[in-house]
Amino acid sequence: MDAPTYPPAAAYEPPAAAPYELTVATASLAELMSAPAAWAIVLKHAPMYKMVVSAPHTKPYLTNFTVDSFVTYGVINQKTIDAIDADLRQLPRSQWPAL
Repeated sequence: MDAPTYPPAAAYEPPAAAPYELTVATASLAELMSAPAAWAIVLKHAPMYKMVVSAPHTKPYLTNFTVDSFVTYGVINQKTIDAIDADLRQLPRSQWPAL
């Protein structure tokens, strides 16, 4: 069996990264905690996260968990997530976590 031949590409467009948007779905808890202004926004709307991040069983996962990871467990609801995201959008880029 012969290998298939493919015509050369007519044009190449290099991939471009999509612009990053700081949201509770794109930043881990550890990243949000590393930026005091961002973490203050999270705690303003959902103060229970102070307890969540200090629990021994969640500490190993802070780099993987996001705020919205806890919707499934009833820790936070979509209305609160929307409020946090709205405030994060207002945060100057200089106060974002170092990603």
